[in-house]
Amino acid sequence: MYEPNHQSLSLINFPKFSPFSEISNLNSIKSQSIPTQLLQKAIAINQVTTAFLFTGSNDLEKRQILKYFLPLLLHHCQSSEAVENCRSLIEVGNHPDILWIEPSYLHQGNLILKSSACQEQLTFKHSPQIRIEQIREINQFLAYPPLTASIKIIIIEDAELMNNNAAQGLLKRLEEPGKATFILLTSHAELLLPTICSRCQIIPFKSLSLSEMSEILQMNGFSQICEHPDILQMAQGSLNQAFEIWDAIIKIQQIDSTLLQLSFFNQKLSQLLLAAKLISQSLDYSSQKCLLSYWQYQFWRTQRNRKKIEILESAKQTLHRASNQLVWEVCLLKLAEQSRKADAFL
Repeated sequence: MYEPNHQSLSLINFPKFSPFSEISNLNSIKSQSIPTQLLQKAIAINQVTTAFLFTGSNDLEKRQILKYFLPLLLHHCQSSEAVENCRSLIEVGNHPDILWIEPSYLHQGNLILKSSACQEQLTFKHSPQIRIEQIREINQFLAYPPLTASIKIIIIEDAELMNNNAAQGLLKRLEEPGKATFILLTSHAELLLPTICSRCQIIPFKSLSLSEMSEILQMNGFSQICEHPDILQMAQGSLNQAFEIWDAIIKIQQIDSTLLQLSFFNQKLSQLLLAAKLISQSLDYSSQKCLLSYWQYQFWRTQRNRKKIEILESAKQTLHRASNQLVWEVCLLKLAEQSRKADAFL
C-alpha cells in the first residue's frame, strides 16, 4: 500500500499491516450475493462510481469482497497477468495505487493506527478517530498519477469514526475526486454526513444467520466459538463481532472470571469499587464496551430488566467522554442497587 507521510503529527511505525491477512482462510463471499452482483455489474458495464459505501456489520466479509474485486477495479480492461500481479501485491498490503485510511489513537503527540495498536497489544482508554491529518494524505496521494493501475483507490475503514474536520475534508475531496475511486467501510452509515452518503453508491452487506455463521466458523477452524451460543447471538450476524467478543471474553476471564457472572453484583460496595478500578485499568476500550454489551445481553436474556439495560447503555455512551474508572464505579453501584431492589421485591 501507499505509505502516508503525516505532516503535523508523527505516525509511529510498527511492522506493516496487511488488511487482508486475517481473512485469508475465511470463505464467506457466497453469503453476500448482492454486493457481489452490484460490483460485477459496475465493472462489466464500465461504470465504476466515484465512491462506494459498504454498509453493514460484517467487516470481514467487506474485506474479502474487496480482496477479490480490487484487482478488477484497478486493472479493468488490462491483461489477466496484470490482475494476478495486482492480487499478490494486495495480499501483502503493498500496492502503490491503494491508500488505506483507518482510525488512529493520539498518544503523546503521535498517531498510532488501530491495526498497529492491536498488533502490538497496546491499550487505550479512548476510542480511535480518523483525523484531518489522515484525510489530507489523500490530496498528497492523488497529486501523482497511478503507477501501475488505471485508477487510484482510497479505502476508508470505519468511516463513521471520522471527526467533524475529517468528514468536511473528505466531502470537499469527493466533490473533485480526480482519477480515483473511494471505498468507505462502515457499520453505522447513520453516523456519516448525509452529504457524504449521497455521493456514494451503497453496497449493502446482510447479516448472517446463526447457521451461516456457525458453518463458516467451523469450516475455517473456529469451532470453539460455536461452542458458545451466547457469542453467536450477541454477534447479530457479524463474523468480526463474533471474533471481537470472543477475544474480549478471553481478556476478561484472564483478569477476573467472576465478571461474566451476574452474581458478581451481589458483592460488597468496597469489592465493586475495586472491580471498577481493575476493569478500567486492565481492559482496553473495546473490551470494556464488550463487557457492558455482554451484561446487557445476559440481563435481557435472564431477567428482561429494562432499567439495568438502560444503566449499561448510559455507561457505553459516556465511556469515552469521562474518566473510565468513574463511569464503572457509577455503573456497578447502580446495578448493585437494582439487584438489591429486585431481591427485596422477591
